[in-house]
Amino acid sequence: MASIFQLEIVTPEELFYQGEVEMVITRTTQGDRAVLKDHIPFVTGLVDGELRIKKDGKFKSGQISGGFMTVSKEKTTILTESAKWNDEVGGL
Repeated sequence: MASIFQLEIVTPEELFYQGEVEMVITRTTQGDRAVLKDHIPFVTGLVDGELRIKKDGKFKSGQISGGFMTVSKEKTTILTESAKWNDEVGGL
């Protein structure tokens, strides 16, 4: 079983996603960044671009419009102006 961690994606309008994931990949101001369980804590700016979440061995893609990402021992949080899934079906 893959290692999982808590992820929250928050927009001004809603809690877009909350749940356990295996990996999250976002585009930061320094390039693409992947986060796995027990990643070193950090804070980074995000740019408009793709968001990828891996859960149960499968990837789901979406789009975010900038913001910030914080990674801590407890969870990873993405604060963004807007977010949507590419398939527009909804959450994982």
